[in-house]
Amino acid sequence: MKKSLKSRIEKEFEEGRLEQIADDLQEYRKECPYDRDLWFYECIEAMSIGDLELAQQIIEKCLRNFPTSYEAYYYQACIYQEKGEILDALKNYMITDFLCNYFKLEKTEIYRDTEEQIKILQPQFETSVQNTIEDGNNSEQMGKMLSFIDRSTCYFGKYVTAPRNIKDNIIGKEYWVEDDEQRYIGIYRAPIQLYIGEENLSLVRTQAEFLKYSKCGTYTKIAGSTEEYLQPIASTEKNNIHFVKEDGKEYSIPQYDARHFNYYRVKKDTLIKSKKNAYYGYPIPLGHNPKRRKLVLSFFVDGLAQEVINGPDFEKLMPNTYRFFKKGTICTNAFSCSEWTFPSLATYESGLNTLHHMMFHGEIDGELPKTVPTLSQYMKKAGYYTCKLDGDWRCIYSYGFARGVDQYVYHIQAMGARAEQEIMNVIEHLETFKETDQYLWMTVGDLHDVADGWDLSLAVQKNLTLEERSLDDKGLTSVKQKYSPKKSMMYKKTIQYFDMLFGFLYSYIQNNYKENEMVISLFADHGQGYLASPDKNFLSKERTKVAFMFRGDGVKEQITDEMISTADYVPIMCKLAGIEMSDAKIDGRLPKAFGGKERKYTITESLHPGDVYTAVANTKEYEIYFVNSEATDNEGRFHLRDYKVYGLYRDGEKVEDEAILREYENIFIERIREHIIYE
Repeated sequence: MKKSLKSRIEKEFEEGRLEQIADDLQEYRKECPYDRDLWFYECIEAMSIGDLELAQQIIEKCLRNFPTSYEAYYYQACIYQEKGEILDALKNYMITDFLCNYFKLEKTEIYRDTEEQIKILQPQFETSVQNTIEDGNNSEQMGKMLSFIDRSTCYFGKYVTAPRNIKDNIIGKEYWVEDDEQRYIGIYRAPIQLYIGEENLSLVRTQAEFLKYSKCGTYTKIAGSTEEYLQPIASTEKNNIHFVKEDGKEYSIPQYDARHFNYYRVKKDTLIKSKKNAYYGYPIPLGHNPKRRKLVLSFFVDGLAQEVINGPDFEKLMPNTYRFFKKGTICTNAFSCSEWTFPSLATYESGLNTLHHMMFHGEIDGELPKTVPTLSQYMKKAGYYTCKLDGDWRCIYSYGFARGVDQYVYHIQAMGARAEQEIMNVIEHLETFKETDQYLWMTVGDLHDVADGWDLSLAVQKNLTLEERSLDDKGLTSVKQKYSPKKSMMYKKTIQYFDMLFGFLYSYIQNNYKENEMVISLFADHGQGYLASPDKNFLSKERTKVAFMFRGDGVKEQITDEMISTADYVPIMCKLAGIEMSDAKIDGRLPKAFGGKERKYTITESLHPGDVYTAVANTKEYEIYFVNSEATDNEGRFHLRDYKVYGLYRDGEKVEDEAILREYENIFIERIREHIIYE
């Protein structure tokens, strides 16, 4: 019935029988109200009658749910083209072309027409650029065009090689982190630039600072209501001199190094004139607001499994972390929404589960929808000075993770941004911006070195026997790796080493902040496959239960076994930071331990192109699994055939209660209904 009705609708579109289409679409809505293809039919119908606004609304909803759908981008391109919006039309055709190529699709009608329309639109776009340049009065449109030109080869991040390519020398340049946001990339900290040549200006070799700037030129004035500021300035050339006039006095201040932000403490109304061109960052106001906390810290430890630090093992393996967070809330039943880093981080940023943010594709990186506020945006709106210190290549700025971030510091973890460096960077950052109310996200990603087979810290190596270092199971991602007692031992000894380093950070925080002046969190994105014995399910707690703990103002001293989802992180942090977000449309909610309502269950799901969709609902009493039989496609859709639903009690006994199994089966089906391929 569904297949024949679909065929009839598609034939009616071809023949232009609009009246019959309307009747058949109404019937199809009743039959398959959640089918992705229904959006296509409704979009084409709206275009057929000339209602382009309705057509665009429909296709935008479709793209929000299926951001890797080449067909949806094609229809959106057609709409923009019909409206005469050349830039947006060309952009969407180019995305369509990229996806068709990447998915190795046959030369369908859509594919062929896309190639043809790109040929038609490119000269029109070039003419439009020339006209805008000659006009000279539309800076906003010019900015959009320049952004499009620079980013046209890197949609979906497939060609965004900057974090991982030694030849991408982007430091010292302007860079579009998003279509509407350009930043200057400076060398981070105080470099000895005599030894930094052009060949070292990649994110692989050198740590970089992505900073917003107010202007590039030779003059700026510090304006605002605050009495004092930190003014970032990066010279474009070496041996610059800044002539500063403040309170009637004049100073000549040298800045010898180029491509590096120095921070100058200045008063409002200060005038700065530079001998050579410089990038002037936005002035950072100094001062505290009693409505905010002086420090809000998100401490992300990639791959820290809660199963390894349960009970007395926590104090044994991480004594410094234990002593610090025992004065706050330690959550022992926090489960990640996904089993790997990319979608997990998107959840931590957005408060949405994987099926709702749809950052799921392992190779097509994607971007967090612009309609979804990030945690940093919440913090920025509340007045915090926001920063990210990162090196995890799944955390990069091109994913939308720079939104709301004032200062983004990045250096690929494997080439320098290791725990030793990052902890010291964080302490230096906290000291530098101590006079602001600051929100800081920091990442320690070295636990991945165990799974990846990279050389571990010398301090860890010296504690490993030859037997423990002899491995034969390198190659798979951490979550998919097979059980390995040897890697488990390496993992635990690495955690112990980390904790020693973390002690320096905890000591600094306790010496500089009172309990009611700070909110500190430590959390993880997933566990490790090599921790799970062969008899465990793929989404067992060794892979999905994560470290999740908090300390500071408004945080109770407690150890809670409440069921908590990582989607809850955003509302928890906003509550503790004094930010109201009760009307936010997210999957996360405030747990009981933080003044909210307790969950009955959490859900972790695995959505990978080429793999079967798998999910688990965890409760205190049991875990219920849902496993499909057919692979997921590149759009996150799948045929629902021969799926299995089964459960295990916490003691390992099988759940035989059919009522329980059917309850959760319905929950899973309701959850995935828009991702089912209907035939």
